Amino acid sequence: MNPLISLIDVSVTRNNRRLLGPLTWNLERGRHTAVTGRNGAGKTTLLRLLRGELLPDPGGERVYDFGQGPQRSVLGLRQRIGLVSADMQEFYFLHTPRVKGRDVVLAGFFDTPILYDRATPEQEAAADEVVHRLGIRDLAEAELRTLSTGQVRKLLVARALASGPDVLLLDEPLDGLDTRSRAEVLNLLDLAGERTTLICAAHRAGDLPDCVAHALALDAGVVMAEGERSGAESVLRETAPSLVACDLPVAARSGEYEYLLRLENVSVVADGKRILRDIDWEVLPGENWMVVGENGAGKSTLLKLVTSEVAPYADGERGTGTVLRLGGMTMDEARPLIGVVSPDLQASYARELGWEVTAEETVMSGFRGSVGMLDQPTSRELAEARQWLEIVGLKGLESRRLRRMSYGQQRRVFLARAMAPGPKLLLLDEPLSGLDPDSRALMAGLIQGLAESGTPVIMVSHHVEDRIPAINRILELKGGGKGFCGPRERFEPLPPTGRAR
Repeated sequence: MNPLISLIDVSVTRNNRRLLGPLTWNLERGRHTAVTGRNGAGKTTLLRLLRGELLPDPGGERVYDFGQGPQRSVLGLRQRIGLVSADMQEFYFLHTPRVKGRDVVLAGFFDTPILYDRATPEQEAAADEVVHRLGIRDLAEAELRTLSTGQVRKLLVARALASGPDVLLLDEPLDGLDTRSRAEVLNLLDLAGERTTLICAAHRAGDLPDCVAHALALDAGVVMAEGERSGAESVLRETAPSLVACDLPVAARSGEYEYLLRLENVSVVADGKRILRDIDWEVLPGENWMVVGENGAGKSTLLKLVTSEVAPYADGERGTGTVLRLGGMTMDEARPLIGVVSPDLQASYARELGWEVTAEETVMSGFRGSVGMLDQPTSRELAEARQWLEIVGLKGLESRRLRRMSYGQQRRVFLARAMAPGPKLLLLDEPLSGLDPDSRALMAGLIQGLAESGTPVIMVSHHVEDRIPAINRILELKGGGKGFCGPRERFEPLPPTGRAR
């Protein structure tokens, strides 16, 4: 039997920079494969090449053979190569929140993000069959805006499987999911592996479906190793955060404030859905918090309350809750004193600027709280930006555009952006998501160093194991309400949900 996809001496070059190759590799039917490597190793580029979104450089060959004979063009084959990624989910949340889940599944037949054409009766039946097989009928009838991150990810798996693809590409399919959702999606992917061939790019060992038995390790766009799954797991093995040895400026004392945050009787309602309810929470000087909870529990919304991106709900007789910052400052006063790092902010530079902005410009934009530069920086702002890029290990890359940096390097740029103005409070929304083990350890070490030097930290994460030593308080959200709230040593996280075998 011929390979499903053959790559023969293939390279991919963009803007005079080689992203992948030279690479010779075959994808055999039923040989489920993990693709591992550091941020920037070429994993996503490989998946895009396999799906036909990128052309190989002249001289290389890419051959598809799904049973009708070999062909070098992906024309007519795209629906036979499914894709599930966190980036795809971001598109739906941003642009189509009112689309129903079933229409998302049906759109997979046309390889379009939303359903533009009327599905045939056969396509309708196939969509219903995969929804039933995956046990997500309730999700298919709901609008995306009412669903959690984990629930939408399940719909994307159904979307990819509905057309019966020969190959299913998985680009960090569990990124952003809580423990329960990760286990549930992994179960779905194991079911998918019974019908199609999986290629899964991942940064954590626990993010690989059980059916994956083969591994391909990339570094700087070339294959460093190929073999059994155990090799991939050794590459992805979790490491304890190593502290970064660098000189961090001592933060301005936050002790002049009676409190850093004070939320009283706060609720949030959006599109008729209650996201947070009756939250009372106080953050005092000397405290570093981790906020945990399942997808949809309200963690990111809590941070958006702090930054005034969402407002408390006027809850009938109880009135509107209050959010007080930095001892009672107005939001205009507090805004430049609150640093923020999040995948959403990082993605906004891709959406609005195409990442065509330098590391230095990105850091300086933190002084204005803008996406990109709005006016000329002062000499002090330029000096602070360069100092913080050196602190986060990016000295010499000041003029490099974000587009030419790895995802992990970008995340450190945004940490420098948050810190350069000298914040009195640092908000971190999933700061370690999407990072390879080395980048994760480096970022965790930087955050630990900042906390030790006096910058108060509030860190949201789905991974309790990502707690840095400086975290001394835990807030757990459950269904929009407050669960555990107190000292770290008293918190007992639930064990990971078991996966069906």
